[in-house]
Order: sequence, then C-alpha cells, then structure tokens
Amino acid sequence: MADEKVYTPQVLQDAPFPTEVIQSDVISTGSKEVATPATIQDTKFPHIKSAKELLSNSLNTKSKKILQEFTFAQHGAIKVGKYENGVSGEVNISPDGISARNQDNLDTFVLDGQTGDASFAGQVTILGGVITGEVLVGNTNDDSFVLIDGANNRILINDGTSNRIVIGNVV
Repeated sequence: MADEKVYTPQVLQDAPFPTEVIQSDVISTGSKEVATPATIQDTKFPHIKSAKELLSNSLNTKSKKILQEFTFAQHGAIKVGKYENGVSGEVNISPDGISARNQDNLDTFVLDGQTGDASFAGQVTILGGVITGEVLVGNTNDDSFVLIDGANNRILINDGTSNRIVIGNVV
C-alpha cells in the first residue's frame, strides 16, 4: 500500500475587509458628519390570484356547483372517472367529442365532435319526444335495409334488390 495517496484540505486565505467607500447621504451637523444610507422607495408586491379566490368565485364546494364558465385550451379536456379493467369506467369530454367506456373497456357511447356521428352500445330511448327525419337500419348500397322515412310518410323494407314492403306513400 505504498502507492496510497494522501489528501490534505485546501487552505483558504483570509480576505481583507473591503475598504471601498460606499456612497450615502451625508448630513452635516456642525463639526460632526452623520452618514445615513440612501433611501429606497417602497415597492409593492404584485397581487397573486390564489386558489382560494378561484374556488370561492368559480366553484362552490359546499353546493358542488360550477359558478362560472370554463374554457378548454386547444388540447384541453375533462376526464370523469378513471378506467380500471373490471372495476370502473370513464367519460371523456374534449373538443373532439364525448365518449364513455365501461369497466370492460367497451365504448358505451361516442359523439364525434367533428362529424356529428353518434354510436350507442345500448338502447336509445326518447321520453316525451319525437324522432324526425329518417331512421335507416342497414345500408342502402346493395344490402337489405329498413327505412322509416318521416319526410315522405313511409316505411320501406328492401331485400337488397327491390322494395318488398312499402307502407305509406309511394314516391
């Protein structure tokens, strides 16, 4: 172990007290001079909006109500719940639309914000309402379909080549 290196602490030299003269306001009273520091004007701290103000003005935690409008950033969204396989689902609201998935990771409904398309895994029920326009079951392109046509007051059942049953107006 003759090759071992011995480390010694570095010695720091004492620094002399600065002798530089600092400018100050000097008040002369006869033969004596009193040195006073220069005055610094008061500066106010900026007012910071705290979370307490946000909660009291925008969210009422007691009644659990939103009191003001909130907007999303370009990629902002709201997520309600957290998907956990076999435990819980979630709902997502974003500028692209609204979607929900259940605990089995199946989409239960999707509303596309760009196209307006909607899909539902369960039943669509209207209580005290009216469905207007057309309801198409199937595809009109060479497939069999059922068309409920509210505008022309008719129901068509087609086998893929021709209308087999027509109820209502024939157009």
